[in-house]
Amino acid sequence: MEIEAQVPQGFFPGDTFQVQTPSGLVPIQVPPGAQPGQKLHFTLQGGRAGVAHPVLLGTVVGGGPSTWDNGFQRPMGGRPYRVDPTTAQLDSLPLLQGIPVKRAERKMDEIHKGGYLALERPALPVRRRCQDAFWILPFAVVTAAVIAGAVYFSHYVTVEFSEFETNWNLPAVGGMVTAGAVGWGASLVTALLYAALAHYAPACVVWTSLIAGPVLVILGGIALIATSPILGMICILLGVLSLSCVFCCYRPFIPFMIKLVETVASVMKANPMMVFVSCLGSLLGLAWSLACGLAFTGAYLKYQEDVQNISKGEQYLLYFAAVLIFIWGAQVAYSICHVAYCGVFGRWYHQKEVNVALRKSLSVALTTSLGSICFGALLIAAVRAMEAVLRQARMDAQQDGNACCCVLLLALECVVSCIGDILEYFSEWAYVQCAVRDVSFLEAARITYSFMTCSHLEFILQDLLVNTVVNLGALLCGAVGCAAGAATGFAMGAGTGSVVAGAVIGLWAGLMSGGAAAGIISSGTKTILALWAEDPEPLRRNFPEIHQEFESRIVSRLAEL
Repeated sequence: MEIEAQVPQGFFPGDTFQVQTPSGLVPIQVPPGAQPGQKLHFTLQGGRAGVAHPVLLGTVVGGGPSTWDNGFQRPMGGRPYRVDPTTAQLDSLPLLQGIPVKRAERKMDEIHKGGYLALERPALPVRRRCQDAFWILPFAVVTAAVIAGAVYFSHYVTVEFSEFETNWNLPAVGGMVTAGAVGWGASLVTALLYAALAHYAPACVVWTSLIAGPVLVILGGIALIATSPILGMICILLGVLSLSCVFCCYRPFIPFMIKLVETVASVMKANPMMVFVSCLGSLLGLAWSLACGLAFTGAYLKYQEDVQNISKGEQYLLYFAAVLIFIWGAQVAYSICHVAYCGVFGRWYHQKEVNVALRKSLSVALTTSLGSICFGALLIAAVRAMEAVLRQARMDAQQDGNACCCVLLLALECVVSCIGDILEYFSEWAYVQCAVRDVSFLEAARITYSFMTCSHLEFILQDLLVNTVVNLGALLCGAVGCAAGAATGFAMGAGTGSVVAGAVIGLWAGLMSGGAAAGIISSGTKTILALWAEDPEPLRRNFPEIHQEFESRIVSRLAEL
């Protein structure tokens, strides 16, 4: 059935609107080049009333051919590189080919569900519901328990610390807090300067992040030659090999990474207050670490004999609970910042609510998406806590001389560690959808998997070097925080112990704040890619060079298959 419809006012290429047809409402996507008021022509396949229709792409009446064809998006004359998730088939998705048929069919079913779910929950809705709200309650209970424990057991920590203070010539508590505050402030300034450098000299930031690690390893090896020639030569060899990989293997990806960092940094420049969201996240992280440290250490000091007398299994259970609680809170603090960053970049991408992007995004992270953040953080914390227990059990088996048990635990630890890495990585992508859509964590994961698979985004992710840029920023901020804390300890004049304590606390505060601030680059990159996987048109319209880079990399990889 041939149908014509007019593009409503306020709708542009990539937007979707509903058209009433004899078969019911049909979603129509505005094609590239169409303007509000123009007529579109599309073909409606036979269907029953009440059955959901796939999104159709109209063709401008009187216009040339569309860059879309039967649900596939392609460069003009090229091979399709993006598949409509609501109509995707196995033969159009290389990622699903070569696996068992039943498993592939289950994955296709999830892809279709994710595509329809994305249509039902459009990006940046006016109103949102509190998703996964149930998980806020247990997190609030745990938080209250940790704070109460920190207050109750702080006396035992204070008594124990007074002995260490005398024996090790450490500064007073107030001095250590001052060193941490100075290190935190210095690292925050460093993060601001790093963000500015990423905007004005992205090539410098990318190249430095890639060669800094190998160069430091080489310098460390040179320093070790005097005391341990063999170890020094090994370090030098590893540094040289890493440096060779940068120039031989990573070199083709560097121009692409420079453009991407420059784009992300331009958004950071337009929203400089994002750095103060990292302040909030780092303060929450520091406060949580301090509260957990006081509560757990104080509880152990009070019940030390009881803990030592219980069985190994009970000790591992207590250790699991302590690690779970600590990582849960730390992940929540980090993910609040991540979701807020993603919301800012999402509004920039769709050019909606740009003037209030940060306020809206932070509000979503602290209210309607907080339950999803708590749930996702709990999953990661549970896996990481299990990994920590297995590591401790392996170390105990090693001390007991039980080689078989040690090997078995090492294998289990590796498996659980891989699961944790995958869960952490994928949750960061899922949080992008939590930031821009009214969806739960599991719904966000389904949408993310659907769009990433149908857009063949894995071919771009293979070329990304964003982690090196983020790690450099975090390490740089940590080093500055360490130096500032050490200088503060030295200024107190309490001796070597004061300098060491100030350096350690400054490093800790610097890594927390620097990691949160440098994470803006990672969050921005993931948001741009995730939203481009759903709708490339906004990026093509506003940043055609980046869009072309994404498109050409996917098309070239598909051509090799």
